[in-house]
Amino acid sequence: MKKSLCFLLTGFWVFCAFLCCNNQAFAGGFQIYGAAAPDAIALGAANVARDDLVSSAWYNPAAVMDFKKPEYNSGFSLVKLNWNYEPGNGQNRIKIKDKTQIIPGTNIVYPINSRYTAAFSLYTPFGLGMKWNDEDVRRLADSGIFNDPAGSPAGTLLTRAIPAQADLQVPYLNSTVATRLSDKLSVAAGISLIKADMKLRFHSKGTLLPNTLLWDKFTKYQADGWGMGYVLAAHYNDGNHWKFGVRYLSEADVKMKGAVEDHPEIGVIGVKGTLKLPYTLTLGLANSSVDRWIFSFDVTKTGWNRFEELKIVPRDAWQTKGGFAAPKNWEDSLTWRFGAEFKHDERWTFRGGYAYDNSPVGDETRNFELPGTDGHIFSLGASRKTRTFVYDVGYSYMLLEKGRAGSTSLGSVGEFTGADNHFLMFSATREF
Repeated sequence: MKKSLCFLLTGFWVFCAFLCCNNQAFAGGFQIYGAAAPDAIALGAANVARDDLVSSAWYNPAAVMDFKKPEYNSGFSLVKLNWNYEPGNGQNRIKIKDKTQIIPGTNIVYPINSRYTAAFSLYTPFGLGMKWNDEDVRRLADSGIFNDPAGSPAGTLLTRAIPAQADLQVPYLNSTVATRLSDKLSVAAGISLIKADMKLRFHSKGTLLPNTLLWDKFTKYQADGWGMGYVLAAHYNDGNHWKFGVRYLSEADVKMKGAVEDHPEIGVIGVKGTLKLPYTLTLGLANSSVDRWIFSFDVTKTGWNRFEELKIVPRDAWQTKGGFAAPKNWEDSLTWRFGAEFKHDERWTFRGGYAYDNSPVGDETRNFELPGTDGHIFSLGASRKTRTFVYDVGYSYMLLEKGRAGSTSLGSVGEFTGADNHFLMFSATREF
């Protein structure tokens, strides 16, 4: 009992420290569903019906009732993103800055007694890190292809604000409790503690005709905040070869506060805004009727339609300048996931998967900070079991389709091409 209590307290403080330090970790795309653990990456995240993986602490906390001892899992993903932008109009292609990024993930399953099991998970399901070279962004502004004279004061020529950098990190700490309603059906519920950090940089240029430069600046918006959500889940085992799972992660509003720096008209002021995070609903099944094989299938719906605009306003009501509002009008998306696992022997397990990810980003609002398009995700991985640990590795390759620049955000000038993402994750799991 004393050993188990120490294990739980240690895990809790690891979570707290990890949550406070996680502002250095960010990833590509706004939703990073599949990188909570290497087994999830390798299975294309088709594991909501699985009940034998520690990563169920995140993907389906109702599926942990068969764990007899506490288990701890921790690891990290290395992420590499590639995006190109082809402006046309005689301009050269540009690409995002080359950088390897990190997403950590930690899961704990803790059986309380025969009726209840607790699960804790720390992961960053939403985040992005896109940075274009400042010189390339300034060159695009100088070219005149993003001039926006329609909203300019008389005698002034303004360049559309071009996003040069977007960093968003939204780690979740999920704490849940599961229980059995019958021998075949279990349910779970819990809360999500959410921390969000955001940094946006935009370039804009103002010229007083015919040739007087008013400003040529990169304006930075930086903010952070906290929010709360909840988790609901269920798992059903028919007692033979079929298992079914469902998990709902609620929508959440994170109240953000921060500052704008280097604004061309007002310099530095305090700003605020609300980050509207979507819900995710996942349904899935798994089948083990073929000897040594487990096949799984999931479908995930994400409620992006509440992300209607990215809006930041001055913190003081009397201040009329310094904020901005960018329409987004995203749509709900579906992701289809397939996974297969082969248990070679008691030590080695091999996995593979595929997912089709439907992007919520429309052709009207696609922009430099997140040029999202539909993607195909191919994945594989393996587990090696020793006397003390289970070591996992998972890799996924995401191939993204081309996307036209947004008609409202960039005037349909050019297209985003050559996009692919690489995720490589390692972790270690220990049973106590």
